[in-house]
Amino acid sequence: MTELAPQIDLLTAAWKRRYFLVQLARAVGEAQRFRQPLALIHLDVDDLQEHNDVHGQGSVDGALSWLAVRMSNILDGRGPIGRLDGGAFATFVPLTLQPALKMAERIRRTVPQTKHASAFGDYRLTISAGVAALRRGEPWGNLFEAAENACRKAKQGGRDGVVHR
Repeated sequence: MTELAPQIDLLTAAWKRRYFLVQLARAVGEAQRFRQPLALIHLDVDDLQEHNDVHGQGSVDGALSWLAVRMSNILDGRGPIGRLDGGAFATFVPLTLQPALKMAERIRRTVPQTKHASAFGDYRLTISAGVAALRRGEPWGNLFEAAENACRKAKQGGRDGVVHR
């Protein structure tokens, strides 16, 4: 575990961005070589800055930590969690598009069910998610960009949704 310690985000216990991307590249290479499915789910907390401004960073940090645990419970060991930055997280799972969409939707649906407390009142998080399934011969960077763009479309489409490429 000590060799992984510098690669782990202390707040959420998720992999740091750089390490996550290295592992994603490795997983894409293996999936391509063995012709196995792989999907990337990219999700981002909606209105994160507003939550920080209203409820305080300490409270929101606690909510982000909770989100990482919730994602881990839903993934049930099927994929790692990376914290890309702020409220952006990702995971890659050995699934085709439809099961990955169902998983992303399950995460999206469960997030607002929990109230988070702050000195300024209770609040709920919502997330926008983008899902992309690996295409034959596709490099890892294209897969990452596709999932990130799909997440951006979910945000542009009104937030609290799941979009795929």
